[in-house]
Amino acid sequence: MRKKIIALLGLILIFFFFLGYGGTFAYLSDVAVKENQVTIGHNDTTIEEEFPSPTPTPMEKNPSYTKKIWVSNKGEGQALVDCFVRVALSYSNSDIGNAVILDGLNTTDWTYSDGFYYYNQILKKGESTSPLITGFHIDSSKIDPKKYEEILKNFEINVYEESVQSEGFTDPQSAFAHYSR
Repeated sequence: MRKKIIALLGLILIFFFFLGYGGTFAYLSDVAVKENQVTIGHNDTTIEEEFPSPTPTPMEKNPSYTKKIWVSNKGEGQALVDCFVRVALSYSNSDIGNAVILDGLNTTDWTYSDGFYYYNQILKKGESTSPLITGFHIDSSKIDPKKYEEILKNFEINVYEESVQSEGFTDPQSAFAHYSR
């Protein structure tokens, strides 16, 4: 009888061993594959300008020109993100550039700092900024009109624009400072 009890206990132990082994093996060998769809956001901003062909105006009369400048965030694709933008203006001739006065400069929505005009709001995908300027004129008292009359015909205001993703930042200066490191 004692041998039967020992044999029975041995069989019970072997049964529980295989039961535990099978469950543990099943737990450790279970595999599930799940693909995460991660996309990287991108900025797709564009400089927009309204600059009609100017009518020639003599330099002595402080010529004035229409030139609206704004930035659009209307790129293509699902990964288009909200962003901060900044714009820098430069001149094809620095002497004439010293005589340029920006008309309709929007200091409510744009802030000038370290050579750039920063748009104060987040530029949402599909939207445009308000215009930075609506035009410019040349103060002829700051330059010699005779000397620059020919150069004025090819004078350009160059617009340079940058954008960075706005996620995680409260203002454009801190966003650009982060990415400029």
